[in-house]
Amino acid sequence: MNYNQKLKEKFQFHPQIRRIAQHRHLPKSIYCQIKEQRIMREARRRKELNRRKHSKPGSVPFVAERKKHIVAVVK
Repeated sequence: MNYNQKLKEKFQFHPQIRRIAQHRHLPKSIYCQIKEQRIMREARRRKELNRRKHSKPGSVPFVAERKKHIVAVVK
């Protein structure tokens, strides 16, 4: 590990080494979970838009994403 670290430091300005070093290295399980969450979020958004499109105007109110996640307001 130390040898690999020294090689990275020595060749840090080489374009290919710089490109590899700038990548975000995540465990595959976390990467796949993020991808799945993104797909689920897009599906919810698409369903909401379709529901709004095919219902009477004003019956399905528009709620911002930030407001959806608020559980309660503390006084």
